[in-house]
Amino acid sequence: MGWSVVPCFRSRDHCPVLDEEARTFFALLLEGLKKLDRSLAEGSVSLRWSVEAMNLLKRMQVELVALLKRSQMPISFETEEDWFNQFMQETATLLDLCNSLKCALSGINRYRMVAELVIQKMVQDDSACSLSLKDLEFERLVGEEHETRSSVRATKENVSSTTTSTGSNGNEGRSKLNNSKKSIAAVMLAAKATMVAVSLILVSAIVSPIPIDVASEELISGSPQLLRPFADMLTALIARFRERVSKPDEDGSRFVLAEHEMVGSAVGDLRAQVMQGMVLAGEEEEERERWLESIGLLRTSSAELRQGVEMFDAVVDEVFDVVIRGRKEMLGMFRDGLLSSSTSM
Repeated sequence: MGWSVVPCFRSRDHCPVLDEEARTFFALLLEGLKKLDRSLAEGSVSLRWSVEAMNLLKRMQVELVALLKRSQMPISFETEEDWFNQFMQETATLLDLCNSLKCALSGINRYRMVAELVIQKMVQDDSACSLSLKDLEFERLVGEEHETRSSVRATKENVSSTTTSTGSNGNEGRSKLNNSKKSIAAVMLAAKATMVAVSLILVSAIVSPIPIDVASEELISGSPQLLRPFADMLTALIARFRERVSKPDEDGSRFVLAEHEMVGSAVGDLRAQVMQGMVLAGEEEEERERWLESIGLLRTSSAELRQGVEMFDAVVDEVFDVVIRGRKEMLGMFRDGLLSSSTSM
């Protein structure tokens, strides 16, 4: 059984009045989700695509903070369902996501560097390198991969528990919309749904695949007209992602990134040649050419993985900074509200 991503949009007595700024916010999210879906339809699950997903979260946070500041909504200090508390909880989840993704990236990058070092050593010692020594180097690489998978498995469990605890409470979303005529309620619900869904997709892409249960009927049933396209698009994006991700291994630790799979494929091809005894001294010219071509492929794929890791690492830092800045601005509003209340007494 998978995890529920989005709070239900149904069972409300009325639809919140959506002002122009809220409409603009919904349009931003909808276009961002459509762009992610188009990119995934045309390509594969990759670090470059993951950068697009993180950029959507970054833009959403910037626009959400700006909208909340302009709305001048009062902060209720006595209820956990207040928009301020929701914002602080959800941004705390985003910070956890950023930290966990950085850990996962570190493991992937370490595996890449070990692969490059192993191949460099084998190329340098090629003239006198025995089959047993070459196989020993590959065993070292396999051991590094197992260590990396073990570390990211813990990362997956941490992120999954954090995001699902934030996103699976449908009663909270319904309560917000039942008790408020403000468009801010729908905005917070949409932001929360996007954050949780994209976070779980990124966990599946960067760490390892996990099941994501969208509960599409509950998403669409009874939703206001403006939220319906958003709910449909979110459902479509997750369905598209599922199409691109194969079933996980039994231990749930397989990587799905295109760049990582290319490195793994090149390593597997080289090791197969070693095991077949194709790269011993005095080997046939044709076999040696194949060996060198495989080494070249590994170097190319490793360079692409390195570039992707650097790009994604940078955007994770950007999202982290945006979230911290937004939390500081909201805490400033909280402080100003307290000061205003104390002076009016």
